[in-house]
Amino acid sequence: MEEPRILIIDDEKAICDSCSQVLTGEKYLVEVSQDGSSGLQKIDDFKPDVVFIDLIMPGLSGDEVIPRVLEKDPCIMPIVITGYATIERAVASMKLGAYDFLPKPFTPEQLRVITRRALDRRNAAVETARLQHEKERMRQNFISMVSHELRTPLVAVMQYLEVIRSGAAGSIAVEQSKIVERITVRLNELLKMLDRWLKLARIEDMHLKDEFVEFDLPAIIRESIDVVSQAAGKEDVSVVFESSAANSAVHGDREMLKEVFMNLIANGIKYNRKGGSVLLSLYEKPDALVVDVSDTGVGISDADIPRLGEEFYRIKRDGTAPGIGMGLAIVRKILDIHGGKLEIESKLDKGSKFSVHLPKPGKKEQHK
Repeated sequence: MEEPRILIIDDEKAICDSCSQVLTGEKYLVEVSQDGSSGLQKIDDFKPDVVFIDLIMPGLSGDEVIPRVLEKDPCIMPIVITGYATIERAVASMKLGAYDFLPKPFTPEQLRVITRRALDRRNAAVETARLQHEKERMRQNFISMVSHELRTPLVAVMQYLEVIRSGAAGSIAVEQSKIVERITVRLNELLKMLDRWLKLARIEDMHLKDEFVEFDLPAIIRESIDVVSQAAGKEDVSVVFESSAANSAVHGDREMLKEVFMNLIANGIKYNRKGGSVLLSLYEKPDALVVDVSDTGVGISDADIPRLGEEFYRIKRDGTAPGIGMGLAIVRKILDIHGGKLEIESKLDKGSKFSVHLPKPGKKEQHK
């Protein structure tokens, strides 16, 4: 097993020498540096497990060194060395990412104990990172399997069914045609479930904030209404949009936010009554734009509301269209990426209101 590696960054030679002597006696590999810049350079080659950092040094201070150490390797354990007069500053350094602090003067045994603790924490952090990496690898493999090993054959089956249903492969009896139709409907539902799950998985992988642009929110709301207008007409549900916002610009991904409103409007149509309505109201708050999506549908029980947005959770409602419980999960993920939030109010047999909060450009994220 490779010996643990300890780096000491302190401008006092006596501290470097004494710490090195104690830790070398513990069979650790020890390197020293007497300023922050050279200490950071040593990290690349020496690859320490634990770094002792003096807070007050010429050049880079300990507070400046700590975040740069963690940029190189987030699993390194920085330990602040400080005088009694700077305990408060040491605590502030821990907020920057230091694992612990060692006040001067300290005994050899105190040095040994804090080093052992830091190495234990380092080992746990490395193992956690390894498991997280393995989990992500398995997740990506599963996404690939769902996309290629499941979805592709289903699409092929759907195409064959369409050939049979159209009569291109020969005529079929009425009863057989009904069976083929039922199979087609079920396979379509399965494909929609897979597509929504894949979309959710891809959203989780997105880091698009650097690619966000500023655009007019009402424009994508109107586009979303246009997309679902056919379904609204079929269900005899009216969809109305109104706005009182003087400034309606948002900063984000246009297509992703369009997906939010298409999902919410589609839900408002699906779980509505014949002759019902869906009203979208846009208004301003000091730091945010809010869009209320209100419907006159069947409503949601208080027990179900907290679980809305869980993947694959679907409310069982008599007389309403089936679903797979992915739409609101997608909505929440997209809003999280945009620093927004979703609030839900509902009463059974009265209808529901889904309020989308999006921060104005330059404003802080909404509290979840």
